[in-house]
Amino acid sequence: MSKIKKAIIILFSIISQSIVYAQQDAPYTMGFIPASITEGDIAFPIYDKWHLSGQVDFQLVTQGTYESTNPFEYTQRKVIRPWIVFSGLKNMKLWLGYAHNQKYALAEMGNYETLENRLIVMGTYTQEMPKGSLFEQVRFETKFFDDRTGQQQVIPRLRARFGVNHYLRQTKEKPLFLAPNIGYYTELMLKFANKDYAEEHFDIFRLSVYYTAGITPNIHFLAGIIGQMQLRTNGTQFDVYYGPMVSVKYSIRPKERETFDSVDGGAD
Repeated sequence: MSKIKKAIIILFSIISQSIVYAQQDAPYTMGFIPASITEGDIAFPIYDKWHLSGQVDFQLVTQGTYESTNPFEYTQRKVIRPWIVFSGLKNMKLWLGYAHNQKYALAEMGNYETLENRLIVMGTYTQEMPKGSLFEQVRFETKFFDDRTGQQQVIPRLRARFGVNHYLRQTKEKPLFLAPNIGYYTELMLKFANKDYAEEHFDIFRLSVYYTAGITPNIHFLAGIIGQMQLRTNGTQFDVYYGPMVSVKYSIRPKERETFDSVDGGAD
């Protein structure tokens, strides 16, 4: 067993044990699933006078099974996510987005094929520090999809994220990468579904650690790992996803530094 998986097991075992103690009547089980997230983003200006810009994300999520260690074994979903971004407030960005999620069937894991659409409103507040930054992010999204019985579900979800970016020093005159950073965040997601679909509000707890830097002033990348614990709709099964995350972002306008605070790195 790898050191990364051991660390994730210990951490999420502590978290899930706390939840179990809070709800003694429910017999919880836990399974571990390798997964990967690959994303490509394009950012562009829209109307400078109104501080409006846009971004389009393209994402591929793959996964293994409870018995597999290959995070690329099956395609879980493909995502297209366009955004409109307002940056006219000091230290804050407001995002309005839509996500088109095509999810694929994986019988061994109980996954069924469905098309899920999301409407998203998000705000990010950033505090600059001498050698880094802190950020807090709140995201409200509504998910629209058909469940495995064919019944349409409309599920609001609230997400809260806290993250830290450390700006790394560069000593070489011509460094390989520009403005490198080490970042990490924790994120909690709560769902508000009908009781006949899912009784529990807890949905996902996610951790991520990553390295970000620029290849050119227009192209930046992220490479990191995720650890995510999700409660299935039956209310008794925790799935823990873990694995690599990679993202590349192309900005029409050059940027000195990109920290990927809004990256949606997760498998669910």
